This record gives sequence, structure tokens and C-alpha cells, in this order.
Amino acid sequence: MKRIFFLFFYLFFWLFPLEVKAEVSVEQEVQQMKDQFMSMQKRLSELEGKVIKQQEEINAHASQKQAYEERIQVLEKQLTGPSVTAAGDSQPQRRILGKWNPEIGVVADTVFRIDSPKVDEEGADRVSVRELELILGSHVDPYSRLDATIAFSDFETPSLEEAYLTHFGLPAQVTARLGKFKPKVGKAIPVHRDSLETVDEPLVIQRYFGVEGYNKSGVDFSKMLNLPWPVTHQLSFGILEGGNGEEGTAFGETRRRPTLYSHLKNYLDVTDTTGIELGLSHMIGSRDADSHFEIQVFGVDGTFTQHLNVNQNFKLQGELFSLDRKETADFDGNIWGAYAQADFKFHPQWSAGFRYDYVQPVDNDRSLNPEKADVGYTGYLTFHQSEFARWRAQFSHTDLITGRDNNEILIQGTFAIGEHKHKIQ
Repeated sequence: MKRIFFLFFYLFFWLFPLEVKAEVSVEQEVQQMKDQFMSMQKRLSELEGKVIKQQEEINAHASQKQAYEERIQVLEKQLTGPSVTAAGDSQPQRRILGKWNPEIGVVADTVFRIDSPKVDEEGADRVSVRELELILGSHVDPYSRLDATIAFSDFETPSLEEAYLTHFGLPAQVTARLGKFKPKVGKAIPVHRDSLETVDEPLVIQRYFGVEGYNKSGVDFSKMLNLPWPVTHQLSFGILEGGNGEEGTAFGETRRRPTLYSHLKNYLDVTDTTGIELGLSHMIGSRDADSHFEIQVFGVDGTFTQHLNVNQNFKLQGELFSLDRKETADFDGNIWGAYAQADFKFHPQWSAGFRYDYVQPVDNDRSLNPEKADVGYTGYLTFHQSEFARWRAQFSHTDLITGRDNNEILIQGTFAIGEHKHKIQ
């Protein structure tokens, strides 16, 4: 009897730990399955974001291909003569040619601005149509395209912002632009205001190149470099007329001496959702009409992008420009300016960000001005109503070289209709 009791007692305590162990093993297995599910869900979100991006690129290429094919068909029909009906009417051919009217779009940029100084330039402390762009563009033939942007404002005279021909069929797969355009220097200069994350351009762009950016007449060439590594390279070179944009100070006012520029863009996909871009720029120009190039501009720009999921992404962007001025009356030496900006799209329709600015003015007289540089702090919140309508609230504080400060509150509404090249992003 004792042997039976001890045997039962032994079996009970031997089986019970196994049951506990089995339960623990099941819990661990469930937790592992949950972790694997979350990992697969995150991976799925990343792949969905990449698929959407690739599909947009495919659609853009397909649209361009279709435009080329249709244009070729029309040109072939023009070579063989008009399509004449039995009654001798060529109306069918005229209807075909009607498809090739220019693409027309309008982008309106309205700004409500409250500025701390009571006496200021036009456009301050009021609601204004800061800029209304009439955008025209069309393919001239399968190898070239013409684009033009005419800018209007309620307190400035109309101006031709851009008008250039892009030619895609040069040898060695080189693309050329001829006319008036925004050069490919850095990140902020080549884009229009409706593509910026902030209401205004960074201070270094405003002070050195112009309050509305930098666009000049000239010619430039770009080529993608096919090198045997995963980094994508684009090399650009241009010859522009001299001078600056409105209120710019990097170069002189004369247009007679040209400005030369070059830019190397390098991009790397670190992962399916992470990208890094690094750019190097160089400009050389003159401050007067003589044959000397007294001014050189060296620039570096960097951009880091991270797509968290389909609806959320983060971007960190910065630029630095160094001005080397020789034999100039107002300044002889080296000065520099830079900005750093972080933008976080935390919702399909909402994004927010912050920008830090630092720029040493060209004409700063240290005997009169106690500070060495203008320093700015800008925060903003953007509501993307749709692809073609956007609202933005921005506050900027700037510590000026005069020792005073400036505060601005800006409310911006940007709206677009029709076909246009630089869509709201």
C-alpha cells in the first residue's frame, strides 16, 4: 500500500510541472506570433507606401509616353496632308489639332500678414494676392517641351517668371533648357513657392539671391550619371545672365557679365522607406561690368526622408551657402548663411514643422550693427485640404543684426486649377 501511495505521489508532482511548462510554452508561442504579426503589418505598410510611389512614377511615365505617341501621330498626318472629307472639308484634321492647345493652369497664393514693424513694405499687415501664376506648357514635338509662367500680384507689376524650352534628344542622353528658368542650385532655389513647406523662402535665399528666389535667363545642361553603384547622380551645368533676384546681394546688379553654375545631386535609397540626398553647388559671377569674376558661391545641401507608413512621413532638410567675395567695395572676404528644417506629416491632411535660419549679410557694418548675423526661428502648421488646395499658419521670429527683432504671423491659402507643372505638394 505504501508503495502505491508513493508511486501516486511521485506521478502527481511529475505531471503537474509539465502542465505548467506546457502553459508557459503556449503563452510564449502566442507572444511570438503576435510579434511576428506586428512585424509583418509594419512591413506591409512600408511596401504599400513604396507601391504607391512606384505607381505614381509609372503613371507619370505612361502619360508622357502617350503624349509622345499622340504627337507623333499628328506630325505624321501633317506630313501626309490634311484629312479631307468627301465635300472637301478639312474639319476632322482641325479637331485633331485642337487637342494640342497648351496645358493651362492657374495657381493663386493669398497671404494674410501681420508684421511687428508698423512701417513696412507693401503686402504687410493686410490680405494680399501675393502671387497669381498663369502656367502654360505643352510638348513642341517628341523631343522638346515649352513651359512658361507669368506672375501677377495685387501690389506688383506682372512679370515673366519662367519661359524656357526643354530639349530631351541631345547626344549622350543630355537634357538642355534654354530661356528663363530657376537653376538647379540646392533645394529651395529650383522650386516654386507652392512647393515649399513654408510660406516664404529661407533667409539665406532671400538675403543672397532674392526675396522671391532666383530665376535668370540662360542655358543649362543636365545628365544622369550611370555609375556601377546604388547611388544615383545627376550633374548640371549652366550659363546665366548676371545679377541677383529682387533685393539679392550675392552678385552685382549688372547683367552684362554672366554667372556660371554647376550642381551635383546624389541620391541613395537606404531602405525601401528611407532616402538620403546630398548636393554640391558652385556659382561664379561678377559684381560689375568688368572682365573679372570676383564672387564665388559654394553650396551644400542635404535631405533625409523617412516614410513611416502610407500616411505619415518625416523630412529633414538643410542648405549652407558660403560667399567668397574678392576686390569688392562693400566686402572682401568670406561670409556664409544656412538653414535647417524639419517637416513631419503626421496625418493624411496635416503636417507641421520648424525652420532655423542663420545668415551673415553682405553689407553689414559692424561699427553700426552689434550683431554678426540675422537669426530666424519659424514654426508652421499646414492643412492639406486636397491636392489643389492648402492652408498654412506660420509664425516667424527674427533677431536682426541691428539688435532689434521682428515677428511675423502669416496665414496662407494656396489654390490651383487646370493643368500645371508644379502642383501643390
